[in-house]
Parts: sequence; C-alpha cells; structure tokens
Amino acid sequence: MSLYKKLALAFIGPMIIGIFVISFIIMGERSSQYLEEQLAIENLNDANGTALHLNKLNLDGIELETYLSAMANQGVYLRIRLLSPDPLAPPLFDWSNPGTISNYPTILKTWFPIESAPGQAMLQPGWTQQGLLEVQRHDDVAYDELWKTAQNMFWALLASVALAGLIGSLLLQRILAPLKGVVIQAKAIGERRFITTPEPSTTEFAEVTRAMNELARRVGEMLQKESQRLSRQREATEIDAGTGLLLRSPFMARLGAKLESEDADASGSVALVRLSNLARLNQNFGRQTMDAVLAEIGSSITRLNLSQSDWVAGRLNGSDFCLLAPLANEPKQAAEALQRIIWEVLANFEMTETPLPSACVTYTSGQTIGHVMAALDGALVVSDEQEESEVIVANLTSGSAIPIREQASLWHSQLLTAIEEQQLVIATFPVVTPDGQLIHHEGMLRINVDGQLRSAGEFMPWVHRLNLSYEIDQIATGLAIEKIRETGQSTCANLTSAALLDGRFNTWLELFLKNHTENANKLNLEIGEATAFAQPDNFKRLVSVAHAAGVKIGIEHMGYRISDIGQLGDLGMDYIKMDSLFSRDINNSSGNAALMRTYINIAQSLGLPCIAEGISSADALSAVFELGVSGACGQGVQYE
Repeated sequence: MSLYKKLALAFIGPMIIGIFVISFIIMGERSSQYLEEQLAIENLNDANGTALHLNKLNLDGIELETYLSAMANQGVYLRIRLLSPDPLAPPLFDWSNPGTISNYPTILKTWFPIESAPGQAMLQPGWTQQGLLEVQRHDDVAYDELWKTAQNMFWALLASVALAGLIGSLLLQRILAPLKGVVIQAKAIGERRFITTPEPSTTEFAEVTRAMNELARRVGEMLQKESQRLSRQREATEIDAGTGLLLRSPFMARLGAKLESEDADASGSVALVRLSNLARLNQNFGRQTMDAVLAEIGSSITRLNLSQSDWVAGRLNGSDFCLLAPLANEPKQAAEALQRIIWEVLANFEMTETPLPSACVTYTSGQTIGHVMAALDGALVVSDEQEESEVIVANLTSGSAIPIREQASLWHSQLLTAIEEQQLVIATFPVVTPDGQLIHHEGMLRINVDGQLRSAGEFMPWVHRLNLSYEIDQIATGLAIEKIRETGQSTCANLTSAALLDGRFNTWLELFLKNHTENANKLNLEIGEATAFAQPDNFKRLVSVAHAAGVKIGIEHMGYRISDIGQLGDLGMDYIKMDSLFSRDINNSSGNAALMRTYINIAQSLGLPCIAEGISSADALSAVFELGVSGACGQGVQYE
C-alpha cells in the first residue's frame, strides 16, 4: 500500500470523522437551544395572533371548536388547548398530535432534546373571558431544521477536507519528492550499482542519502585502488617499459585466446612491422633519442588501440611491433595503419630513411599461434626485400583458398538458410560451484552445415561481418529458453555486441520475456567485457529489461580492461566470468593466480559471483576453487 493511502487511512479518515463528530455535537447543542427559543417565540406569536383574531370574531362554543380544529389540521402543531376560566373545570378544547411529521433520525431527540414552552393568550371577546388559549408547535420542525443543518455542515466539511487533502497531497508530493531519489539509489545499490545522488534538503532523507553516498564512494575508491594496483602489477610483468606495449609472451597469450574463441573475435587480422637497423640507429642518434622514439611509437600505437574496440599491440622483441585486430576484415589496412604511425614518429625525429618492412595475415578460429606467426615471418622477409617496405599479405596454407568475397557470399547463404530452417542448435556446458552444484549451463551456438555441426568460432565472425547479429541474438535467447523448458535448469545465452548497439534487441527481448514468464527466471544472458565497458548506458538498459523479468545478466571474458574496473560498481550485472586466458595453466602461473584473486576479492566486495572460464584440467579446477571462485566452466569441469 502506498504512503498516500496509509496516510489517508491513518490520519485523513479519522480526522474527518473526528472533526465532524465534534462539530456536530457543538452545532447540535447550540442549534437545539436556539431552535427551542425560536419555537417558544413562534408558539407565543401563534397564541397571541389566534386569540386576537378570535376576539374579533366573537365565536360561540361550537364555532370556536370548529375553528380550532381547522387550525390543528394544518399539521404544524403538537398541541392546541383552550382552558376554561374556571381552573377546576375541564378544558374547553384539547387536541394533540404526538406523532412524527418529518424524516429526521429520531435519535436526534435523545441527543439534543428540544422542549419549547407553549404560547398562551386570553380569549376575551368584549368584557367576558372566554378561556386561556395554549398553542405549541410541533418540535419535529425544529429537528428537521437541525438535521438539514447537520447535512449541510457534513458536505461543507467534506468539501473542505477534500480541498485541504488535495492541497496537502500536492505539498506532500513536494516534501516526499527527495524520497524518490533515495529509493532510486537504494534500488541501484540493491542491484549492485553503487551510484551517488545529491543530498536532499529534508534532514531525515539527507542522512540516509549521505550514508549511501559514503558507501558508494568507498566502493568506488576500492575499485579505483584495485585498478591502479593491477595496472602496476601488469606493467611490471606484462608491459614493455620502453613502449608501454605488451611483451611477447602476454601478447602471444592474447592471440592464442582469440584463436580459441567462439565469439565474433575468433576472426580478425594480425599485422607485424619491423623497425630495421635499430642497433645502427642507436649508434647514430644515441640511446636517449631512441628511447624517446620508442616511447612515442608506443604512445601512438596505444592511441590507435583505444580508438578501436579490443585491439591490442605488443613489442615482440627490440624492433618488431605486432598488432592484433579482432574483427578487422582487411588485414592490409590494419598493417598500413601501424606502419603509418611508426613512419610519422620517425619523421618527427628525422629518421625517414629507416626501412619498415611490414606483413599482415587474417587469422581464424582453430589456427595455431605458430602457424600465424610463421606466415607473418615469411611475409616480413618478402617485404624486407622491397625498396618501399610494401605491406605483404601472408597466405596461411591451412586456410581457405576461397577469396573473401566468395566466402562471404557462401556464409551469407548458409546463415540465412540456417536461420530460416532452424538449423542452429545450442550445445551446453556446465558451470559448477566448488561443491559440485550446478550454477547454470553455458549455451554455445552450433550451425548445421551439410550435416556437420560447425562451432561458433567458425561462423560468428561472419555473423558480425554480414550484420546478422540481431537475428542470431534472438535465436540464441530462444534456444536457451527451449533448453530451460526441456531440462528445468538455468541456461545461459551469449549475446553479441549488437545486443547493446542495436536498440531493436531490447524491444524484442522485453516482449519475448513477457511471453515466457514461466522460464525467464532461469535464463542468463552474457555480454563481453569490452562491449559492456564501451557501452555502459546501453548495458544498463539491457540490465533493466532483463531484471524486470527475473533474468540474470553477466559479463564474460573479464580481465583485459583493468583500467575500467571502476565501472563495475555502476553496471548492475549479476556475476562476472574471468576469461580463459587468465584461467589457463593457472596452477603454474603466479601472475594469473594473483589477477584471479584480485577479481575474486572485487566480486566479493560487490556481492557478485566470480566464475572462471576455460578450465581445462582437474589441477586448474582445484587451483581456481582454492583461490575462491564461485564457479568454473570448461573442458575440465564435469557435472552429473
């Protein structure tokens, strides 16, 4: 029940009744006294007027009785009597009407008795006294007037209270307006979104808001400190001090994770540019100058990465710079961008004669790091032999020999057929707790092509390129609901970045969930870290739609965007999943274990489950559970 209704029941209703009762009692007492006096005056006036008239008429006994009977028949008198001049003789005329002549509540007579004195006048036509006339009007007239006054007072009071209630309601809304902000903030904190709001002017509300703002501030500070600590840790172990780019080992780990991915980023481009004659440049320009050159190259490449979602670059050795560009369809464009950045820095230091041999290649799911890098090294040798350092596009012998345009046309046809003929299916993998309980099944899409199931890593890059993400997201969500209906167990659907970028998906999802309310509370939806952090407002809108139907939202592939950890306190997700890159071989990697432990602590501080992805062995499973993860999934996880 709303606060307004409770106030109405607790105060306004009793107030109306109380005011009316008190006013009615006071009014009744005063009015009954007044009406009694007025009735007595009217009785006297009637008696005098009648006597004066009869004295003029000089009627005999029968005529007089007839006159008085006619007077009684008017219906307004309680009693009419004509008393004999002889006090011992009976009345000459005696008439009374004790009945009720109106429709007022008879209880009024009990509450407010009216006893008016009868009016008396002497009948004396000429010199002879004919008798004493007594006239008493019926008190029902007074009670009828009292009842009408009470009714009028009630309606006037009701109208006044209604007007006062309307004004009071408007004032109350204004007074309670700050409460809406308090409620919004409390809801947000309940959804693990630690937002701050301005303090309202109302003292009581301000105290609550101040306390919640302090909580949000402390959470924000904690996340900021953890982000800074992780950044320092990563700089010490993974970042090249001279350029700010990834070292060879962590860069190769990133490349390996993309080659094993089942998302759209399972395909993209890798570019390699070599800064030739680095040793000679050190001799000619000095170590200090070359350190400045390398630092500027690193800064420029970092700016390029920030302008593109999920791009990352590394310094593989002293002179080789490598760029990993997921989702990039044209490897030569990525390589030329990398080459151009380095050329511009060299030009600023007047080193334009330095050769920059460059190579690039398209990677796809299922390839190996050695295969990709061997192709790049071969193409780099060819580029080094060119005078203009032309970018050479490498060919992977295990890759498809079909040109990109023909591949696009083929996949477009196959994907449309699969969508129309419902040839997409969902393969599920368990996510379990340390005690072996099921958290949910992770659903991965598979496509049936010529009777063979193809993994998501093979076709999701083409889904992205061919702008079919909206349709695929709908199918993935629908298949997850079907799996829930079949098994009765929670199931997760992985969404593409288009789920946040395409406004149609939220509209569709809201309607879809309304039609599947019986299973919606067991549905989980996941968005990648890069997309969630890049589109925080859109992510929160998705969370709002999902939570309204009881659906949980998670962020997967966590661990890359350390600088954005602070956003975790405002996004409202229900859980996070650490990327397989940071779970792989975690039992032998102190760095990955430290990173995992930090994210676990952050998740626990926010009241979130932290799940490890890509667990491939029993030893890795034991290691992540010892670190404190809430759940794990991967080839090394079994559930019965």
